[in-house]
Amino acid sequence: MKRKLWLCIPLVVIILLGFLGLYLLGNMESEMKIFAETKGKTTLSLELQNALYGYMENDDGNYVEITKDASNRITAIHIHSIPLSLLSSRLTMVLLEKLKEYKSDGFGIPLGNLTSVAYFSGKGPVIPVTAVTLGTVANRVETELTSTGINQTLHRVTIRYAVTIRYLSPLREYVDTLNLEVLIAETLVVGDVPIYKD
Repeated sequence: MKRKLWLCIPLVVIILLGFLGLYLLGNMESEMKIFAETKGKTTLSLELQNALYGYMENDDGNYVEITKDASNRITAIHIHSIPLSLLSSRLTMVLLEKLKEYKSDGFGIPLGNLTSVAYFSGKGPVIPVTAVTLGTVANRVETELTSTGINQTLHRVTIRYAVTIRYLSPLREYVDTLNLEVLIAETLVVGDVPIYKD
């Protein structure tokens, strides 16, 4: 009887370790998401945004044309679609080139964070996590009219980019999207909303 009991102990230990492993793996994804939203996104976002605006500093393209009447009131806003589309494509190439150069320093998640116990947070050996850019960039041009007060409307033209990033660790991987925005034009319209031409 005692022999059978001793044989059961390793089996129970293996089952408990299996459940513990599944629990830690489940928490790993949420911890990677937290780190991606903080350190990972902050570092890469800064580099990419600087690359975009660094290019825009030397760009003197005319993408939005404003028409006014004799009273100096805005009557129409004309967006030059073809030059704007070309700019969007050029900025996409800027991002892709920057992503090729990007090297993640990597970061780590303390093992204690996976327990979800506040006392163990930040403690224990560190599990390394590396950010890998997948080289995919999606973009879209957006125009919006927003009411900003009595008889006032703000017209904005922006290009929005979505960059896919994969975070890798020995235990899990997590895919995230980094969103960036480039402001092309911003016009405050006082009075009636002008005609919008594309």
